[in-house]
Amino acid sequence: MDMLGAFESFVSAVQSGSLSGAARQRSMSQPAISQQISALETKLNTRLLSRNRSGVRMTPSGEIVFRHAVAMLDEQANLKTALEDLSDKVEGQLVVTANLAFCQHIMGEVIIELSKQFPDLKIVLRADDRILDLAAENIDFALRSGLVGDGKGVVQKIGTLSILHVATPEYLDTAGRPQTPDDLINLAYIQYKATDDRIATLLLRGTDAIQAPIKIGLTAQFPGMMFQAINGHLGYAKMPEFLVLDAALLHKSPLWRASPDP
Repeated sequence: MDMLGAFESFVSAVQSGSLSGAARQRSMSQPAISQQISALETKLNTRLLSRNRSGVRMTPSGEIVFRHAVAMLDEQANLKTALEDLSDKVEGQLVVTANLAFCQHIMGEVIIELSKQFPDLKIVLRADDRILDLAAENIDFALRSGLVGDGKGVVQKIGTLSILHVATPEYLDTAGRPQTPDDLINLAYIQYKATDDRIATLLLRGTDAIQAPIKIGLTAQFPGMMFQAINGHLGYAKMPEFLVLDAALLHKSPLWRASPDP
């Protein structure tokens, strides 16, 4: 027997003053309401309602049961609310990974805002340029550009990262300003780790694409080293547009752009 359901029908009948009113409140048929209350009376071995043409009225036993039934139903509602609040509470550990440049220049503000919104959430930020297996590494979320690698998980594209070739005006004044993609071979390319372009870099102009030859002058292991090398006028590098502040942009002449990262 559904005791809580029977209590709800009983309370609705008392509050509405009739079985038909309880049926409307509970979106049930009147016979079903009557059956539930009769079953409840049998279960408690006492009569709860006196029925007449004008409606229903509580018996002395019904008054006692009514008080307890209302308290039980209120407690059930409080329990449901507490469980819903618990399910909405964000807590535990969240492991996030992004490449070094993202962690140094973007993720700090994101993590701070996330921590303010969810103070019970412990956030672990892993700065790593490697393509990781998220499941094997126990990582919950990864922010990546370019290749995402293999492994289990859901991949969602959130934007396109604009990539530029950059150098200081001082370096270009000395080494010469390229007029065609082939001219890049005359400039020193600052490579980001050994996984970066090695013998050519992809350039785009409209629907045209070309592999421009490059000459590696320095391989940097960290984004900060690339900034130092560029500002030290050692060559040109391929960098995300959001990192570029004061630099001459090689893509402006002759309108060839570096291939963007998805």
